[in-house]
Amino acid sequence: MAEMVVEDKSQLEPKPVRRSTRHEVVHTEGMDLGSHPRLGRRESEPHSSEINYLHDVLTTNFPQDRVMWDLHHYFVVEGNTIDIQFDISYFRDFDLPHEISSYRASQHDNRIPTMAVNILSRSTYGLDIGMNVLQCHAIGIPVYMVFNPYLPNPWLLRAPFLRVHYLENPNEPYKILDLRDVCLVESESSNITEEILDPSKLLDVRPDLLPFMFGIIKLRRQFEGGLPRYRLILVDRETLKPLPTRIELERQRAEQERQRAEQERQRAEQERQRAEQLERELQELKRRFGVD
Repeated sequence: MAEMVVEDKSQLEPKPVRRSTRHEVVHTEGMDLGSHPRLGRRESEPHSSEINYLHDVLTTNFPQDRVMWDLHHYFVVEGNTIDIQFDISYFRDFDLPHEISSYRASQHDNRIPTMAVNILSRSTYGLDIGMNVLQCHAIGIPVYMVFNPYLPNPWLLRAPFLRVHYLENPNEPYKILDLRDVCLVESESSNITEEILDPSKLLDVRPDLLPFMFGIIKLRRQFEGGLPRYRLILVDRETLKPLPTRIELERQRAEQERQRAEQERQRAEQERQRAEQLERELQELKRRFGVD
């Protein structure tokens, strides 16, 4: 039997698989060391759902801005390279039409995100409220926030929990605000974009940079074990309504178009009735004066 000869042995060697390492970072004090890190960033359905929701709302309502998700971000600070991962990074007035595998600030005039968000998970909450905070402060990101949509532990961070670090003046320390109160409980039938929020339960930071406020709503659906589910929402300052997702915006536009069509139909019907009334009056005048 003839022996098979392979000229290029590299073709038989397994190729490395690129994957996120966010859930394989070194644990910091207070983290759940018993949890098992996952291969990807999305650790659970609530974690994925909240990232998808924020990305949807931001890209739908602010098409002139750039929204990234699940990416490594690289910044150089005092000669040191910082590699930090965000669930959502939001850049105001940033035109970057193509998709990227990672964000390197040095390739984009050293632009930093206007806002960065991490959704807390069992494997990363210690990092997100610890080292990532220090790195964001060193980079000078104006707004960094963490949100817990469902985790009951640790109790100091249990849901609902929103913490916002924001920088108002580069020469001053970061300020920190926590929000634990819900501004709305999702009803069984109403669309949340049409419901009335409690404005006293909203956070408004850096209005000069961010065209929205923050709130927390309690969702109808629950997490496994009957745990309550919460959602971080972005709220319009003028209307005090949650900013819509793409589907909600399309539904609103369709309803507005339906209303416009109904108004046009009613106007046309009124014009028809008016024309008929004028014709009747004309015929009556002709009858009175014997005009054919």
